[in-house]
Formats: sequence, C-alpha cells, structure tokens
Amino acid sequence: MSELYDKKELKKQSRDFRTISSRTLTSDFQMFGDNLKRLINFIDNNKIIKNYIDSCISEDDDFKIEDDVNQVCGSYNHIFDSYIDEQQEVSYIYQILKYIVDNDKDCRAYTMAYSTSRQYQDKLKGFCDNVVEPLVNHIDSNYERIFIEMGYDEDSKYEITINGGQVNIAKDNAFINANQTNYSEIDKLVANIRQNIDKIEDKEIRQDIIDNVEGIQEELSKKDVKKGRIKSFISSLQIILPKIGNIIEVSAAVTELITFVHSIGL
Repeated sequence: MSELYDKKELKKQSRDFRTISSRTLTSDFQMFGDNLKRLINFIDNNKIIKNYIDSCISEDDDFKIEDDVNQVCGSYNHIFDSYIDEQQEVSYIYQILKYIVDNDKDCRAYTMAYSTSRQYQDKLKGFCDNVVEPLVNHIDSNYERIFIEMGYDEDSKYEITINGGQVNIAKDNAFINANQTNYSEIDKLVANIRQNIDKIEDKEIRQDIIDNVEGIQEELSKKDVKKGRIKSFISSLQIILPKIGNIIEVSAAVTELITFVHSIGL
C-alpha cells in the first residue's frame, strides 16, 4: 500500500508520535493503561506506522500472544520474549501491546517480573525499557529512513511504500519497484558464489549451498516475496557456513549475499 506525503507532513507525524510515546514511557503506573491505549490508537490510525508494522508481521511467525500475556501476568518469574530480528521484534511487541490494550490488562500484572523492587513504578519502568521503548525506537528509525530517502526537498509529494523496513519512495507519482533494482545485484552475488563453488571438495555441501542460493534468487524474482522462505534459505546457509572451512572466497561470497538480503529488509 502506498500514499502521497510531503516531508513537512511526515515531520509533524513524527513529532506527534514522539510526544505520545514519551507520555506513555514516562507515565505513572496508575495512568499507564490509558496512555498505552492512546499510543496503540495513534499507531493503528497512522498509515505510515501501521503499514510499517503490518509489513513486519509474517504468517510464518509462531507467536502465542495470549499464552505469553497470561503467563507473564500470572508469574513473578516470566517476562516477554525477546527477538534479535527487527521485523520479529516489531511484530511481537506490537501484538503483545495490542492484546494488553484490547483485553484491558492491568499493568501491575504484566510488569511483575521487570524489577526486583516492590514499587509498581519501578516495575513499570523496567517493562517500558524492555518492551515499549524498542518498538518506539523502531518506529522512529523507520521515519528516519523515509526522511533520508526524501533528501532535502520539503514540499514535493512522494509516494511511499513500506515493506519489512524497506522504504520505497517515488517522487511526484513516479513508479519504482525496489525488487527490480535488486535483481541485478542478486544475480552478481549468485554468480560470484557459482564462480568459486568448485573450490569446495564436498559435493553435498556444494549442492546445499547452490540449492539455498538459487532458492533466494528465485524467491526474490517473484512479485510477492515470501519472507518465510527467504528466512529458511538464509538459516540453512548460516548453518552451512562453518562447514566451508578455509575456502574464503565462497564463505565471503555467501556472507555478502546474506548481508545484502538483510539490507533490503528481508
């Protein structure tokens, strides 16, 4: 989904978001429930932010949101899960906060394990530092990516499309397709791997690398890329990497491909 925006409008959105998120992060525990509702309502009604979050949510994610909330609410020893991947972290935290708001959960229940202090305010601060703030930071970073792509022009209208943290911008309704610009680079990286693959003596390892590399290449050539398949291919390559041994050319080429795929938000 894409919309037309100018930079001034987006700066105002960004300021409004920082204001409401700051209010939530610094909230008194007695007011936190209402302020969290305001934050989630702002997110759900802001197309730029919601499109970004929706692009991070994958059908391949196996989150058990209701179970996690109930477990954390019912124990002094459990906190919510943590994820390294940006898209998974955004998806998980948003869904946790959305469930808390929709089910009117009391913050004194789900913040119990976030501080050894007996003060509810200290527990709430630990929860905000570890759960709410990471989501706020990712949303801020997404705005920054958009501003960087827009450059210095304040007034021109831009068509903005967000996909898993990747920002595609076309000025004055010009059409762009980021995948098309990435095909040639992917082809170069795959060719580099093929050029050096015969240096690996183990045929099974060679074939595993080629299968996963070609899987990435094929998936990225499609109009609707399935992130789950890309992640699966990359995970397989990461498992294979230590088995390559001293064949530096292949190891470096595979690592370069993985890095590039991550750089385009997949």
